[in-house]
Amino acid sequence: MAKKIKLTKRKKRYLAKSWLGLLVLAIIAGYNFYQDHKTIKPGERFEVTLNECIDGDTAWFDVDGKNTKVRFLYIDTPESTNQIEAYGKEASEYTKNELTTAKTIELELNNDGDQTDKYDRLLAWVFVDGELLQEKLAREGLVEKFYDYGYDYTYKQEIIAADNQAKEEHLGIYNK
Repeated sequence: MAKKIKLTKRKKRYLAKSWLGLLVLAIIAGYNFYQDHKTIKPGERFEVTLNECIDGDTAWFDVDGKNTKVRFLYIDTPESTNQIEAYGKEASEYTKNELTTAKTIELELNNDGDQTDKYDRLLAWVFVDGELLQEKLAREGLVEKFYDYGYDYTYKQEIIAADNQAKEEHLGIYNK
């Protein structure tokens, strides 16, 4: 049979304070975890700040105080780093100019599909002063292909229409 331990008032107070301290630490840790992992609701725009433009379809943004690498949804611009492709520098410069001169930059997650890619980049629609950057790039003929994985892409039709317009006007990569 186990021996019953008698707790003095002093030991009881010490245990109560210890448990209270652990409870406070758990609450603080939980709050910090929540702050670092707030869920951004798909379909809702949220304002961000540009930290660095990487190329025509990738940039670093401050998202809720966290430096986040963002891959622009649905489009692929010609490469401007490593293996430079035709119109890669133009696409990169166009994106950099749009992002650095914008009064407001907003991101929107797609309602359907993955929120990050295999490189852990956030996948988002990018809006500069209320206009969809992916559509603007397509309209300039600076999109070489589309990443369509069968999801319901919110702005797919607008981007395809802009790309078709660039083809008709022989802009960017369609300048032949």
